[in-house]
Amino acid sequence: MDRKALFDAVRPYAPGAKLRPEWVPMIDALADAMGLPRGAGAPGGPDPELIAALKKDEGLRLKAYPDPLSPRARTGKGSGAPWTIGYGRARGIQEGQVITEATAEAWLVEDAREHNTVIHAALPWLKRLDPVRRRVVENMHFNMGWDNPKTPSVEGLAQFKNTLSHIEAGRYAEAAAAMRVSLWAKQVKGRAVRLAREMETGRVAQ
Repeated sequence: MDRKALFDAVRPYAPGAKLRPEWVPMIDALADAMGLPRGAGAPGGPDPELIAALKKDEGLRLKAYPDPLSPRARTGKGSGAPWTIGYGRARGIQEGQVITEATAEAWLVEDAREHNTVIHAALPWLKRLDPVRRRVVENMHFNMGWDNPKTPSVEGLAQFKNTLSHIEAGRYAEAAAAMRVSLWAKQVKGRAVRLAREMETGRVAQ
């Protein structure tokens, strides 16, 4: 059995045959315990072109910096949590931490794989998309996550119900239009402009 076969075996027993994103790390941990590989052929294995795009979008910081919305970033005082480093890693990072470029790249690949495992479990139809549009959704998920089950409001990419419905149905122009008018687009600016163009055209934007 490979890692994909394990996910496929579990999925039919989930309500509506859909895995909840918070279950995915548990199944992934079981796969690790079984010794199933995490190679590029496994669910969520990151596309090298996705990694290249994420490097461009996230930027490299080798010293921990405060979250842009934290009190420390806004006022220079108080908490800076969650502290971030490398190419956007924000878990387990401490103020003042410094890493190497090699560590940052290894963490990026690991984080991208974990994000992809979650989003492909939540949206099994992603595998039917062409590589460019699939990478757009993976990039968005890396940037904002899926949802936080600990909060009552819907957050992250899970908020983009209409956009995702358009993508699943092949209405790419409508999906791109919805991306462009979102609050997320105002926050990430050029990143959203490029990803919306790629969603609309199915071609890599420079």
